[in-house]
Amino acid sequence: MEKPESNKNVISEDLIFLDKEVSSQDEIIQLIVDNAQEKGYVSDKENLYNAVKKREQEVPTAIGYSIAIPHGKTDAVSHPFIAFVRAEQEVRWTEKSEEMVRLIFLIGVPENSENNLHLKFISQLSKRLLDEEFRDKLLNQKNKTGVFEQLSSIEI
Repeated sequence: MEKPESNKNVISEDLIFLDKEVSSQDEIIQLIVDNAQEKGYVSDKENLYNAVKKREQEVPTAIGYSIAIPHGKTDAVSHPFIAFVRAEQEVRWTEKSEEMVRLIFLIGVPENSENNLHLKFISQLSKRLLDEEFRDKLLNQKNKTGVFEQLSSIEI
């Protein structure tokens, strides 16, 4: 049996941010796209920011359990990535809803992504996040390496 595609290429400790003091969806998305461009995953951070915001305006991506999975698909993404932010305090995800989030996964994929990486990851992550123990572990990991190892255990 062939081993499932590794996700180690799309998840990196460079894009894991723990206990960030952030207060809005805009601030969180900006933090990630700034760092994604700095680390070479994105060629035009404004383009990705706008793609993610447009997607959020269509359907907000807060899914319950203090989790949001925003994503953007654009040519500005040079290399697919999954970034993770654990906010210091819960943040209201949209002004129109009461949904509060603390664990945010932002998925950036190139416009012509053939393997629908974001859909595979969302599907697999959603299954894992139903597990309370998995969520608690994400909330309590002490360092990026522990979070990286935990997220890398998700097969996509």
